[in-house]
Amino acid sequence: MRCILVVGRDFIALKALTALARAGFEICEIWTGNRKFPGLPSAPFIPPFSAPYKKQLAAAVRRSSARPRLIERPIARALDTALAEAPEFDVLVCAGSEIIFPGPFLERLRGRAVNFHPALLPHYKGPLPIHALLIDGMADLHGGMTLHLLEAEIDAGPILAQRKLPVSDYASPGLWIDEVIGAMEPMIAGDLVDYLQGRIEPVPQPPGAGSYFSREEVRLDAGPGQTVERVRAYLAASPALERWAKAIVPVGRRERSIPVKGEPHVLGAPTGAPPEIRMGHIEFDALDARIVLRRLTRPERMLRKMRKRKRGQRRSLYRRMKLRSM
Repeated sequence: MRCILVVGRDFIALKALTALARAGFEICEIWTGNRKFPGLPSAPFIPPFSAPYKKQLAAAVRRSSARPRLIERPIARALDTALAEAPEFDVLVCAGSEIIFPGPFLERLRGRAVNFHPALLPHYKGPLPIHALLIDGMADLHGGMTLHLLEAEIDAGPILAQRKLPVSDYASPGLWIDEVIGAMEPMIAGDLVDYLQGRIEPVPQPPGAGSYFSREEVRLDAGPGQTVERVRAYLAASPALERWAKAIVPVGRRERSIPVKGEPHVLGAPTGAPPEIRMGHIEFDALDARIVLRRLTRPERMLRKMRKRKRGQRRSLYRRMKLRSM
């Protein structure tokens, strides 16, 4: 079977590319909105000390012989052009992409466009479900992977299959994230193939059910939309989600992303004063208090990069050992 793969983030793209190849799919094209995706003219050089998955993705793209295509704005026109120029294919597979597909485009595919969403739909729709699950403490209840048909409404298409993966079953949130993304492989080899061969019927999602979290609702905005408890939950979850926690601080008409660490320190009631960026900390009004967050220094960031690289190498070794034992 032939497919077009639509991806964004490198780590998820590597997992999807590998899973499709192992399941016997021929990937005829790779569509992405990521200008740095390997194989594109705009892709930067990958230095030897880069994270292993970046080098593995570049190698996987070369092995697949699929032609990466950049989908730029206006998205609808770029998608129409890409579809008109694409070779014959059986299914469009979306994994970790932030491209929003227009309804008329999807109507032309007639049920041949699917998406992998790393949460149990209809709960935790949106672009950052893993972040939202960990911050809310709901990864045991709604953690997992969903395969569903693409529709114009975000993450609202009929469900083809799901795999429940509670975070408490794993030694760390990082290992849980690996397993959630890795669930694509058995679902591609089993559920996706079964659907394409007519052995699975899509199950519509109940209208209005579940929840949706936008990127703005997930990130840590230094402003009155936060509570002290929510800031504390974000900081506790951030080590598994990103290199370091970042507070988004408004500065005039712009926003600054400030790396932060530790626990929020409560100064007292909200004062109504604007956020302040100082040498060692930031200070802002949350909904229920005026709080201070410590800034993460440049040497601390460099040390964290080194530690994260070592953790990634250990996880890679763990996955290889697990595959050998199967």
